Amino acid sequence: MKDLANPHADLARSNPRAASTRIQTCTLSKAKSQRMHDYRLGHIPAYVDQTKLGDNRVLIQLRPLTQVRAENARLREQAGRQRKMKSNAAVVLRGVITFGVLAARDFMKLSPKRQNKAFKKLVRSLAKRLATKVESLVVHLDETTIHAHFLLRAYDRFGHALSDKIKRDVTVSIQDLTHRVLARFCPGIERGNRKLDRLAAGADYVDTLHRSVRRLHQDLPREIAEREATLAALEGAKTELQAEIDEGRRDLDRVSEEKRAERISLASQETEMEARARALDARDADIRGREDKQQKREDGLDRREASIDKEKADLARERRAQLLAADQLVKREDEVEAVRAEAEKTQSTYRAALAAMEGALAEISAETLRRDPKTGKLVMKDACLLRALPEELRMGLLRPMLGLVDIRSRVDQRSRELDRRDREFAEKHAAVGEVITALTEGRAQISEGSIVIEDMPRCLKELGKKKEDWMIQAVLDLIVRAGEAGVMQPSQDDEIEGPGMG
Repeated sequence: MKDLANPHADLARSNPRAASTRIQTCTLSKAKSQRMHDYRLGHIPAYVDQTKLGDNRVLIQLRPLTQVRAENARLREQAGRQRKMKSNAAVVLRGVITFGVLAARDFMKLSPKRQNKAFKKLVRSLAKRLATKVESLVVHLDETTIHAHFLLRAYDRFGHALSDKIKRDVTVSIQDLTHRVLARFCPGIERGNRKLDRLAAGADYVDTLHRSVRRLHQDLPREIAEREATLAALEGAKTELQAEIDEGRRDLDRVSEEKRAERISLASQETEMEARARALDARDADIRGREDKQQKREDGLDRREASIDKEKADLARERRAQLLAADQLVKREDEVEAVRAEAEKTQSTYRAALAAMEGALAEISAETLRRDPKTGKLVMKDACLLRALPEELRMGLLRPMLGLVDIRSRVDQRSRELDRRDREFAEKHAAVGEVITALTEGRAQISEGSIVIEDMPRCLKELGKKKEDWMIQAVLDLIVRAGEAGVMQPSQDDEIEGPGMG
């Protein structure tokens, strides 16, 4: 609940699932001390469980430090450095690979062979990143948590000191590289929280230092007591040694010959030890050569393993793509089949609709399709095709059919109306002819602007406001004007015929 209330709490603390790598340059004397510590030579610290010394693993054997120093000097000369290398110049870059509590628990579940491979891969990747060479790699299992100490040559292959290259961005990239490499072997390992991020999240500066510094609060009293005891023993030894020196000085003249013989014997022993050292160096060089060959073979295996992993990933990706394409093809075929079935259904439906429409048009032409004047519904001779259609399509066809029937009905009605008006006009036209004949024969006369006739046709008496009636009325008005003007007179001799008479 505390972490939920403070989202920066995890960021302020160190990550227990993280692995980290710390590095520091060493002079020749410090490198010797580091070698004593790594290989458990000389005094064994009290925090070391001496029953587990046999569990420690030497993965890369250290060659003589004098050879490393000579190689550094040679690289400097090849780089064109004029000044001689200082006596306190760095010889190696020492480093330690450590784990958080949870990360160490997960890493210990790996087999020793897998652990060794992970440590070698990380150290060689660091050497490649810094363009240098791995000198030593030792895994310690005799302390509280598994960790590994390594030494790198302090100069890169271009003759540049690593101390000039190790800046903040390099140390950050080293932590990134540590996480990236170890996570390949132990996926549970995470990237550690950055120092600046922890300080920004509220962590104390002391808590952000290396754990060896924080552990001083617990280890310092014990180490002080051990150092005081050692100092007291050294003081006693110094007193005894001084007494022996004084006694030796007093006896120097007396035993000079013996001392000279002893020096000769010591010189002989030193010569023998140097010969043994050269033999050991030769053996170390041979071991180093075999280790280099083994490293090349392991690098080749790593590259082959990476190539196989890539090919497997490509095959899996291609397989997924093929499965996806097959699924899409099946879906597409189902969709096409559904669309085809729907199209066939629609085609069948509209064929039926076309047949029903053709039948309706035929009945409209035969006048067997009509609207019932009482109910307003359509009445047709054969409605089976129309009833077989879906309701929505049937209702869609009924509307234009009703429209066609209504149009046909209105056309018929209009035709009958025109026929009736034509008959009436012909009747009135005939009546006008009769009136003209009556006026010509004297059976009718014009009086006060009207035609006076004994039996005026009824159709002329009931002229209305229709266009045809206006036309007839206009003709009658013309006849009246012609009569009043004396144009229309009864014939005096209807029987005289011949030229000039008519």
